[in-house]
Amino acid sequence: QLNNGNYSPTTLPAGAGAAILTNVNGATIPSAANSFLTNATVSGNSPTASLAQDFKIPSQWRGTLSLSSTPDLGPLGTGWEFGIDLFVSGVRKQVSFTDLRVRPNSLLTPDGRVRYTPITTFADTNSDILLTNSSVGRSYVGVARIRKDFDFGLNVGGSFTYQNIRDSNPATSSVAVSNYGAGVALDANTQAYGTANDEVKYAFKYDLTFQRELFGDYKSTIALFGETRIGRPYSYTFRDLGARSSVFGTTGTGTRYLMYVPTGIDDPRVSYANATDAGLLDNYINSTGLSKYRGKIAPRNGFNSPWFTRVDLHLSQEIPAFISARSRFTLFADVENFTNLINKNWGQIREFSFPYTISPVQVQCLTTPLPTGQRFVNVGTPAAQNPGNLPAVGAANAGQACAQYRYVANQTSGGLFTAPTDTIYARQSLYAIRVGVRFSF
Repeated sequence: QLNNGNYSPTTLPAGAGAAILTNVNGATIPSAANSFLTNATVSGNSPTASLAQDFKIPSQWRGTLSLSSTPDLGPLGTGWEFGIDLFVSGVRKQVSFTDLRVRPNSLLTPDGRVRYTPITTFADTNSDILLTNSSVGRSYVGVARIRKDFDFGLNVGGSFTYQNIRDSNPATSSVAVSNYGAGVALDANTQAYGTANDEVKYAFKYDLTFQRELFGDYKSTIALFGETRIGRPYSYTFRDLGARSSVFGTTGTGTRYLMYVPTGIDDPRVSYANATDAGLLDNYINSTGLSKYRGKIAPRNGFNSPWFTRVDLHLSQEIPAFISARSRFTLFADVENFTNLINKNWGQIREFSFPYTISPVQVQCLTTPLPTGQRFVNVGTPAAQNPGNLPAVGAANAGQACAQYRYVANQTSGGLFTAPTDTIYARQSLYAIRVGVRFSF
């Protein structure tokens, strides 16, 4: 039912929408829905989503350990607290998505990956997504913390957190086709196992509070709360422009396929649109850390956005309310992201946006290797559309050989390769000031 009270689809018979959505119990399909579906005209290639018969609710093993100590450090005094916290988890059952409409064929990509053929046709861009289980995934989290309370009103604390988290599919979308199609892939028909999207590998948190009664018994407070952490992980992928990938034969987001990193500009597995782009991409690989994966497929979330630091400021002062001895007003001011108030370039969150991938190049398969810069047309191109008699070696679908990748710059400046850029999250990166008065009695 839509917000305006109507029902979707609009082809529903009069009264069917209300009948279908009345007294829904989750155990049976309403007869009005069965009647509509039985008599409806539906394409045989319509997309479907289904649940595996043996699907199990996600579950995991978890274990925690916390230790704290408040030692007397002699010359350094008392009031110290040291602690460590450990958290370990292991997946028992997790969700996984796969497309039943495709089958592996006997063809491989130049780097050895499986390619798929739909059981319908390559022109069919729909899918039959199956929700099933996987048993991979685990978390290791450790925290070391310290705190000191001084007699003159100063409190200082800090912690360091280390995370090592692996999963296959984050399952952050609301429908099956998005969970399947947005997950970064090594095998194109499932999601790659690797560093979790939300892992924060290193994080430091710290706080400093000074509170004292400077005017009678009215408290004055100044507090700083800060965080310094590594940026969000992201993956390098290449971009397939087809609604159904001509390289892998699967559907979904065209930028979800992990990128093969050439050994150099002369790697026989790859040719380029032109020699200039080949050199620019090679320089880019050297400047980003991708070079350590030369001759390999870049791992999922093997890279991180820039480190981020943010400090918040809190100020408060109690003043008399002149109603009773205990009554008072508290004037306060909070500056969120105080670092950005000091310097507009500080406190900025810079990331590569969801689904946390970078695609420096577009990719297509060539059925026969070509030298860099050699133009071509796709297999099956009519002669009338190929007046220059260019070699017809561009694979139009995953049922044709893939002897070599052809890389083309995904983003250009002046017609040449240019590096992808990250995004500044404006709302989270700007400072905010809040002032107020609180009355207590």
